[in-house]
Amino acid sequence: MAKPWASFFPGISGLFGIPLWAFYVNRGQCVSSVGIRSKDDAIMEYLPANKAYQLTPSQGFRTFIKIKNKKGNIFYEPFSVAGSAMDPDIKNSMAIRPYDLAIEETNPGLGLKVSVNYFCVVNEPFAGLVRELSIENTSKNVKSLEILDGLAVIFLMELTIGF
Repeated sequence: MAKPWASFFPGISGLFGIPLWAFYVNRGQCVSSVGIRSKDDAIMEYLPANKAYQLTPSQGFRTFIKIKNKKGNIFYEPFSVAGSAMDPDIKNSMAIRPYDLAIEETNPGLGLKVSVNYFCVVNEPFAGLVRELSIENTSKNVKSLEILDGLAVIFLMELTIGF
């Protein structure tokens, strides 16, 4: 496991530049918090780095995959600390570019490659973070999957406009 580190992924959207920020760490599926304007306007609770390292794998984005086969069901959570620690063949990678953040996990034992790509919405009248999940079957066998994917915790924001 790599040493912990964190950073911000800034973004500007919309005709007049609506700011969006995302705080990410190199744990779990990376994105720890996201919001507009300041940390007081977070959609996912803003956590300092020391807390984000601990909580992002359980409170951030998560993916659960049930692989159905004749012998029974196999349950798999990509990018989990437990999965990578138990199987040394599982390989993880991360690519950070000015316009996106991409992570990938290859699990040769299950014959799956899971990729997640984050980037900001552009040319729209709102700020938004896009998250694309891709799952590729790398084996020669047909697989039957059930997938649950998303955020464990989200904040609802109340916007008030004063005159």
